[in-house]
Amino acid sequence: MKQFWLAFALACLFASVAAAQTPTPSLAKTSDLTSAGSVVNLPGLTIHGGRDKFIEAEGKVALTDGILEFIAVQTEGREYESLLTLDCKPSELKFALLLIGCEADEKKGSLLTVEVEWQHDGKPERVPVEQLLLDRRTKKSPAPLSWRFTGSQFVKDPLSGGEVFQADQEQAFIALWWQPAIVVNVVGEFGNPYRAADQGFEINKSAAPSKGTPVKLIFRKRS
Repeated sequence: MKQFWLAFALACLFASVAAAQTPTPSLAKTSDLTSAGSVVNLPGLTIHGGRDKFIEAEGKVALTDGILEFIAVQTEGREYESLLTLDCKPSELKFALLLIGCEADEKKGSLLTVEVEWQHDGKPERVPVEQLLLDRRTKKSPAPLSWRFTGSQFVKDPLSGGEVFQADQEQAFIALWWQPAIVVNVVGEFGNPYRAADQGFEINKSAAPSKGTPVKLIFRKRS
């Protein structure tokens, strides 16, 4: 299954690169992340190799106030309920996570750490992404959270009859309550903020950078 996903996502990447009229990464370069300092650049993503592999996904701050369903969605996705937007596709992020050695599964998928970085007064500021959230039950930033690489799934398109990748249809990367259609899900039950005032998460207005601020969302496999 992992080999299939690498082939599928690589095809998606080649298609998106061709559409953007930028150089296509070679298959050898994409698969070579073993040496320290090795880097693979893909549309909206930078994959860093070596012993401590990690991914940088480029994006922007979408909201600075309100309740949230997602940490990140695709640009022109459901920005009205997401902290960030990212410039890649969910299938491309899944491919990148597989390349750094993560396993996708709804129950046993790899645990991840997710950090967000932006420029503040000319200097980089990086924090765990949960520091930009408020738990609506406690009105405080949550304790450190874990994020599971659930991987999303293929479903049948009712119009074409073909198979489609559900996260690409949803245009979403990281969900704040359990959604098997999404590539990454928060670990734990925090509730749905649309159901009650003490459920789910909202934005920590005192910590979040201003709307439109360029950011990098940084993914690592948790040891």
